[in-house]
Amino acid sequence: MRTASFLYGVTLVAALFGPATMVSADEATLAAGAGFRRPLAEVATAYEKASGDKILQIYGHMGQVIAQARESGQIALVCGDQSVLKDAKGVTFERFARLGQGKLVVAYRKGITLAKAEDIAGEMIKRVGTPDQANAIYGKAGQQFLERAKLMDKIAPKLVKVSTVPQVTSYIISGEVDAGFINATDAIGADANIGGFVEVGPDLYDPVDVSCGAVAGKPSKAAEGFVAFLTTPAARNILVRYGL
Repeated sequence: MRTASFLYGVTLVAALFGPATMVSADEATLAAGAGFRRPLAEVATAYEKASGDKILQIYGHMGQVIAQARESGQIALVCGDQSVLKDAKGVTFERFARLGQGKLVVAYRKGITLAKAEDIAGEMIKRVGTPDQANAIYGKAGQQFLERAKLMDKIAPKLVKVSTVPQVTSYIISGEVDAGFINATDAIGADANIGGFVEVGPDLYDPVDVSCGAVAGKPSKAAEGFVAFLTTPAARNILVRYGL
């Protein structure tokens, strides 16, 4: 079964992206956690250029994303923490395509430097941004870090809660918070707009396996093609560059 699946993926990639094949254009809607917007938008652009298909995109925190997938009936692909996708109520996935391992980081504003994630407990850090701890992957991961590192009591009064990772990043860039919990993907994308970032030890939060799930009953050439494209070197190079 695994061999058959692999051969199907290779055949589909070859059919879509082979130079001698002409296929009609199609479109599919992808919804994803906001913290993965940069790499997924870049991968979608590369796929569109290679295939002629269109990937419509929606980003938000996972609670919103899953609700839209359940209620709209228009979303073919949902990307985020695979454990969250598997537990999603009212949405069934036919299969998953793994994007990579998500990494929790503490990013900080210009003008300060942190040597390690635990330094957010220092006096220079007055405000710490965090995504929604109920629905956002990295909000949950940040909470796990604080609990496992025994820093919750010190950091809780400093927390500034927002909905998504990009909002935390925006607050760090503007200086509204001194530091915040985001993923390596968004930190890499922010680049010189922030002071820098330090990774949180992987033993201090649950693993984040980032995947795209194909929604059952929503087959389309564009959705199938995008999933197959995720296995290509062109897509992998983008994802690896963003820390996945």
